[in-house]
Amino acid sequence: MALDLRTRFGPAGDEPRPWMTGDFVFSPNDFPSLREFRIEHEEVDLLESALAVERRVFLSHGSDTLRIEFALCLQGFGAAVSLLFQRAAAFQREPPEQAVVDLARTHGVGDVGIAWPWGERHGEAAFVRHNVMVFLHGRHDTLLQQARELDAALSRQTTASSHSPLAEALFAGAESLAVAAGGRIDLGVPSLRGAKHFFMATGGSVNIDPSDTTRYYYRAGLKPGVHVIEAYRVGRGLHPAHQTIRVTISEASGS
Repeated sequence: MALDLRTRFGPAGDEPRPWMTGDFVFSPNDFPSLREFRIEHEEVDLLESALAVERRVFLSHGSDTLRIEFALCLQGFGAAVSLLFQRAAAFQREPPEQAVVDLARTHGVGDVGIAWPWGERHGEAAFVRHNVMVFLHGRHDTLLQQARELDAALSRQTTASSHSPLAEALFAGAESLAVAAGGRIDLGVPSLRGAKHFFMATGGSVNIDPSDTTRYYYRAGLKPGVHVIEAYRVGRGLHPAHQTIRVTISEASGS
């Protein structure tokens, strides 16, 4: 029988939990247990199924490596908890049942949290604070302190009873657009370059202009009607700026 971590370690109730409203920019220099580490690589994505901003940070210190995944879930605490247990269940082999530790109840880390070792050296630690999931993979004997320090930093962030992404005109003048079926419409250059931009579009797709990689365009599908582009921008932290662009697709000329 598969190990049901959520039943054993999940939240006891479904009472409302606060949302993190202040941004969180990770730097190893801010944490005593991480100051010897340096960032080797970072990856940022927008997860559509959980609707979350995910930042993966790969660090090293001598022969030690550490991977930290931060995911700010835009659908709240429950989505962050679900993502934590999805990640925990995604390994090729289950954690050793008797070795899984309840970080939240035993060590006060996170609203929900678990940790377990892999062999003699490495392990996993994961927790949710507010609507942010954090998953660490590194040396088992240092993960607890690292998780505790990260949780303390997230706990100090501004919180609210509800929250939406920061509304901003990421593409000036693009609040409402019109295009023929199968046509292309230029979105232009985003208002802030150097950040990561992500798009969730109905009725078509958003692409980078191959002739000018600073510009984006929308390629309409063949179904007329009112469609939506949800545009997100992520800077150095986790909180996205957001713009909703409505696109009216008309019948193609000559059809």
